[in-house]
Amino acid sequence: MKRLMVAIGLALAAPVAAHAQNIVIGASVPDTGPAAAPAIWQRWGYQLALDEANAAGGVLGKKIEMLAYDNRCNPSEAVNVANKLIEAKVVAIVGAHCSSATLATMPLIAAAKIPLVDGIASSPKITDLSGVGGNEWTFRINPSDDDMMNALGIYLSGSSKIKRVAILGEDTDFGRGGAAAFATVAKKYGLEVISTDFHPQSYPDFTALLTRIQQSKPDAIAIFQLAGDQLNFLRNAMQLGVRIPFIGRFDPGGNNLQIIQAGGMEGSITAWTYSYLVDTAANKAFAAEIEKRHKTTPVLQTWAGYDAMRLLLTAIRNAGSTDPTAIRDAIKKIEFTNVMGAKVTFDDHNQGGKVVLIEGVADKKVKILKEVSLAN
Repeated sequence: MKRLMVAIGLALAAPVAAHAQNIVIGASVPDTGPAAAPAIWQRWGYQLALDEANAAGGVLGKKIEMLAYDNRCNPSEAVNVANKLIEAKVVAIVGAHCSSATLATMPLIAAAKIPLVDGIASSPKITDLSGVGGNEWTFRINPSDDDMMNALGIYLSGSSKIKRVAILGEDTDFGRGGAAAFATVAKKYGLEVISTDFHPQSYPDFTALLTRIQQSKPDAIAIFQLAGDQLNFLRNAMQLGVRIPFIGRFDPGGNNLQIIQAGGMEGSITAWTYSYLVDTAANKAFAAEIEKRHKTTPVLQTWAGYDAMRLLLTAIRNAGSTDPTAIRDAIKKIEFTNVMGAKVTFDDHNQGGKVVLIEGVADKKVKILKEVSLAN
């Protein structure tokens, strides 16, 4: 607990003024609000990438530092953060983690002509608006909800007995985007959606919703919620004795492990973008270093922070310049290998996420069921 409080304290600390002689990367991170816990894990990834780069002599002969502000997973606050980072003249930005915050940030960074690299926000709107969609400055290394749900649909249609599904999501761009993507896929693959419900963030009690959903006897509940609400929902379900599998986009690690290890998620299946179980030398080294530093295995957000920052630093090296336009052009042309061994190149919509992991829960453990490639 003491270690966690220290980590939270570091995450909430006021940003230190950037040194003019260093290369400064901006970060928009939800240190408080509904995504605060995963934001800490994401910062671990950012910091590891920075430490490795600086230990190797920096980039272009200069030290790299990060100037970070708290966007609270809130669109209005994300705009304030973007303006602060633009005023600070950062060369590029990582973030903004939450889909609503990322979408709110996109017009500002386009107007300021500063590249943004994200590895978590999954709203399909980001795909639609990026690259040939009009915003040439936003890049994403993770698949969208459309892509992840399509991969999940392929798996469920061929390897599962799940046919009738209730959808539950938070009332945000992430929750509604994920729910809509699943509904489209359900129709495509012959799954029946028997109900769809949305709730505000920081919802205090899911008992009434769970009771009504349970009475409809679905084969699974597709959930699209950020970490805090998701954990609260899963705890409520376990307290009520709900034994319906969960699908959609639940976190197979992090704080949800307590529910998994207690037997509360047996038979559940999720579409996800990272696992420490992927057997590559780079991923093993990454997981070992996170374990050494933080006494835990890395999760999606840790990977997203690490590989988003590594890709950005690689682009700066390739550009041979800290000019934001040169960095953007280098990102568009980059050929990058992430820690899981997947090749990352960006399509016409500046999307680089080409792999979806289908992970399942059985015997109180998580395992990779299938790796789905989205590459053409």
